[in-house]
Amino acid sequence: MKKDPGKKNEDKKKRIDEISKMIHPHDDKLDPTAHMGNYNFPQMLFAFCLGFCTMFVLAVDEINDFKGCPLPEYFQKEVKG
Repeated sequence: MKKDPGKKNEDKKKRIDEISKMIHPHDDKLDPTAHMGNYNFPQMLFAFCLGFCTMFVLAVDEINDFKGCPLPEYFQKEVKG
């Protein structure tokens, strides 16, 4: 007995739908304001500002903690001429 090709395609489509539901189970409506991936502009702006401020604070802290580079030994010795 041969299976009907149309039936085989339907079974494949059902299996594909089942797997896609397992991978992404939510049927959320698409966000019409999401032009940049899955994030809208206010989210991206907030993430940028948060990252920028964090890096700025860490840089200022690192600059304050910096004690200078030690001079190599050959600069510390007096050159007798």
